[in-house]
Amino acid sequence: MIAEFTGHRVAALPFFAPETVTTDHGGPYKNHDLVEAETEIGCRILPARVLRQTDKFAVERQFLTIQTMLFEHLLGFTGGDVADRGADPERDASLTLAQAEHIIATWIVQI
Repeated sequence: MIAEFTGHRVAALPFFAPETVTTDHGGPYKNHDLVEAETEIGCRILPARVLRQTDKFAVERQFLTIQTMLFEHLLGFTGGDVADRGADPERDASLTLAQAEHIIATWIVQI
């Protein structure tokens, strides 16, 4: 996917198996399949301390960056201030999952 967006071959694989994954305490992060996959690739699961965003600062910062530099400019954005949503944001949201994935991947590579 990276090579497709850049228009040339990439020097190396851009992905790697992490040594440790720091998770929230929500149910999706305790999912047995996810825990099994993390164990399979040999990574440790480190639950974040409750109400300590600094434990996951790099990820939290990336979420904020993606929201403020990309998502809030897309039709149908419902985050942030209610006044900024428009009259009917659900009607405006017309991206399929594949289209949204393509937009995000393109933004990551280009921006």
